[in-house]
Amino acid sequence: MSDSTRPGTGPDPRDPLSALAGPDDPATPRAAFAEQLRRRLETELEDLMTDETPRTIAGQALDAELVNPGSLFYFTVPGPDVERSGRFFRELFGWDLQQGDSGYHVANVYPPMGLASNHSTDIEVWIEVADIEAAVATVRELGGTAEEPVRYDSGWSAACVDPQGVRFNMTVPRRDYRQPARASTEPGELFYWTLPAPDADASRAFFGRLFGWEFGDPGSQGGMHVSNRLPDGGLGGGREGANPELFFRVTDLDVAMARVSELGGTAEFVGEGDEGRHAMCADDQGVPFGLSEPAAGY
Repeated sequence: MSDSTRPGTGPDPRDPLSALAGPDDPATPRAAFAEQLRRRLETELEDLMTDETPRTIAGQALDAELVNPGSLFYFTVPGPDVERSGRFFRELFGWDLQQGDSGYHVANVYPPMGLASNHSTDIEVWIEVADIEAAVATVRELGGTAEEPVRYDSGWSAACVDPQGVRFNMTVPRRDYRQPARASTEPGELFYWTLPAPDADASRAFFGRLFGWEFGDPGSQGGMHVSNRLPDGGLGGGREGANPELFFRVTDLDVAMARVSELGGTAEFVGEGDEGRHAMCADDQGVPFGLSEPAAGY
């Protein structure tokens, strides 16, 4: 047995530099070592960048299409009993659920989302910003409240409340969590999302200044569509409450409503507009969500 094959003398897969322990030709380094070292350096450089410039995307070498300040980046549907929630929504929408530390990540939809192990029924949204510290300062300047940014594996986030008590989160995502913004296209994806706007004018001013949102004319119910961001969303003019509303795309609203009822939830038709037909629902644990059957072109 040669020295290089004795226990304790060969390369350690946890340490690429151990590949240098044996004899080698300096002019032709081992391919395995070079590849391991490259991957290790990439990882370390990513961590270093996250540590040193974690709260802003300024100066990062990012494709323009992957930088979407003011766009919905992530959202979670609460799961009081998250295993039960997983069964309900898998049956209803066919979501591909990936187990995480605090629930499930839904892998086959856009925008990315999760089922969060949460004993409340509060839906949460994360909106991308370019600089988390500057955004926190703006929220406070405009009369809202914002907690200090917290670092997670996916980037930096701050929990916020607007002056009317509406809850939302802001985030600067890590580069490898980004993807191009687009509208939804498939059943089970988010069709539309709204934030409550008890005082519509005040909400327009607050979120327009904070996120650069531009709005179309108010709808018949007072809602205001954000015209310059994807995925599609808006403000629910005149709607009281603190939490967002979510509407998921379905191909046949009547069939989907019946399926919600079969699974132990509730479903109520709420109206029809140029964009399609809609229902408000709750799952078998009382978590609210909406269904939308889009009209042609939506």
